[in-house]
Amino acid sequence: MLPQYLHIALLLLGQECISLVEAFGTSTSSSSNASKEPLLKWLIVGGGPHGVHISACLLDELVPSISHSNIQIVDDEPQLLHKWKTRTAATGMSYLRSSSSYHLDVREDGLKRFASEKRTKSKNNKHDPLFAADYQRPKLDFFNHHCDHVIAKNRLDKVHLQGRVTDIIPKETHVEVEIQRPNGDIVTSYAENIVLALGSDVPAYPDWATEDMIHAGKVRHIFADDDSSGDDSFYPRRQSIAIVGGGISAAHLALKLDREQAATRNTSCNTEIDNVMQTKIHILCRHEMREKQFDTHQDWMMDSFASKRSEAGGGQGIPKCQRHFASLNSFVERRNVIKRERQAGTISPSVSRGEGGLRYAIEEERIHWHEGDIRSVTEVESSGQLSISTLADENIVVDQIILATGFGKRPPCADLINSIAVKNNLLMCPCGYPAPDESLRWHKRIYLAGALAELELGPSARNIAGARLTSERIVAAATMTNVASLNGATV
Repeated sequence: MLPQYLHIALLLLGQECISLVEAFGTSTSSSSNASKEPLLKWLIVGGGPHGVHISACLLDELVPSISHSNIQIVDDEPQLLHKWKTRTAATGMSYLRSSSSYHLDVREDGLKRFASEKRTKSKNNKHDPLFAADYQRPKLDFFNHHCDHVIAKNRLDKVHLQGRVTDIIPKETHVEVEIQRPNGDIVTSYAENIVLALGSDVPAYPDWATEDMIHAGKVRHIFADDDSSGDDSFYPRRQSIAIVGGGISAAHLALKLDREQAATRNTSCNTEIDNVMQTKIHILCRHEMREKQFDTHQDWMMDSFASKRSEAGGGQGIPKCQRHFASLNSFVERRNVIKRERQAGTISPSVSRGEGGLRYAIEEERIHWHEGDIRSVTEVESSGQLSISTLADENIVVDQIILATGFGKRPPCADLINSIAVKNNLLMCPCGYPAPDESLRWHKRIYLAGALAELELGPSARNIAGARLTSERIVAAATMTNVASLNGATV
């Protein structure tokens, strides 16, 4: 039986090839510049989870025209998934929030199949130690091991070009992509199609965080691009620390610091001195603790494979929320749905009430929870510490503030996106994000993924589930393009 995305492609191919020509435009010749360099079929901008998964799917044998000779991944890090690994490590999480169905392999059961080769069940535990008992959530180090397997299996590291995209110039028959290499050289790649799989790039800093505080290391963001963000020097021990944020990243980090202190206590020979030197951990959150299993409802994550199983079993198939979202013709209405449905600043039950959970650490006063917005942060001249004043009339003095405040509201690589839009008259929405069509195209040769595609995919677009939703549509478009090309239509 054909995969669902091929069924989508075949439906799209129900029209005559001539309609494809009319829809996409034709050209009988390529530019002189493009003829000097190999013309890629696909170029993926971004080597994060979305870029890796989409590339693996495009290289799958079901899209035969795509090979390692005509696909490229451009990412400014030395290895694929570098930011994903450093940022997740910085939080201290042990298990992912999402279930085992969401991963970067092509097959839906790829992670479970990989686990079957690595399974090391305990005699006293019926659950696979590679997964948490609830929702079969994968262990982070095992998940990353599987990601490395996906990259190696598909030889994605061989098509990775390290560099930063500085300009994208769509032409009639191809797209020119200007790339700044690590040594400063500017090179140009030419591709029939590109995918903008750009991850969140600018951590959100509050107004009270001054440049002096940040430069001195007294205020730091958990997701700052800093080589030390995952090691002990990022969170100096034996001092008071305030973590700003009420979501799962803040909770993971607080529990990580608490575990480190417990390990120190267990190995210390001088309990009295050690108790005096222990770090006091604060969490400052503008609202009460909010508990949700996922940051969007599971119905938003359901891809076509899961929808088809649901329908075959007598269920609703494609969830009602997805059908309603697709029926909305206004991008403003879609943005409002995303704001309403995305449950930011929430903590999963396992982190809140599971073994060693945050609520227990708060009850035992190992972690101190404070509710209320921050009014101001000032430096104490005599000690160099930071004094935090809240709207709840609390005053907390700490040595360091760690921000777990997520990323800004602008699109990823907003300046590049705006430049492309202005130069090529591409549609932008009032919220500042691109306006994609059903195939996730912003331009006939430019496709969107991740946060950039959320006005078509919905509130789960940024997650790993969103990567799988994205790949279905892009592979369907690639298959359609390939079949049209075989029939003589230029797309």
